[in-house]
Amino acid sequence: MGDFNVTRYGSEHTSSRTITKAMQEFNRTLVSAELEDLRSSGLLHTWSNMRTGEEAIAKKLDRALGNWQWFKTLGDTYAHFHPPGISDHSPVSIQVRNMQQYRGRPFKFINFWVKNEKFLQVVSQEWAKVHAGSPLIVIHKKLKSLKTCLRKFSTTPDSIVADLRARL
Repeated sequence: MGDFNVTRYGSEHTSSRTITKAMQEFNRTLVSAELEDLRSSGLLHTWSNMRTGEEAIAKKLDRALGNWQWFKTLGDTYAHFHPPGISDHSPVSIQVRNMQQYRGRPFKFINFWVKNEKFLQVVSQEWAKVHAGSPLIVIHKKLKSLKTCLRKFSTTPDSIVADLRARL
């Protein structure tokens, strides 16, 4: 969490949409460090030059970031950016909600599923779905959706299993 003095995307700056070298380096650094923005609420632009009219500039310079361990442990958290008050930066608070206890068994991939005639079709359909969020969140949602579909392979017999049962 902090003031990084650079935006990540052109949409986080009111006066320019240009992607600068500093922005590219900042994004590469975050990717290299495996950091992602926490979900956020409140103000988008966390800094302003405190001017009005055509001279006004606002940017998202302040961020709350987490790595995979953070999201795994405290997944249901978000950053709230408050109105700035007397500062030119917005204060941020991290909201931590109670995580629900996981009730269920861990997912295990069963190699036999790949022999199911619908396997590749199901994987392609689920992976093609569009989800909102950071790249890490998108992958998580896609895998979760795919897991639900793959588990159905264990409960619905395919033609190979049906044929084997008929022989018994």
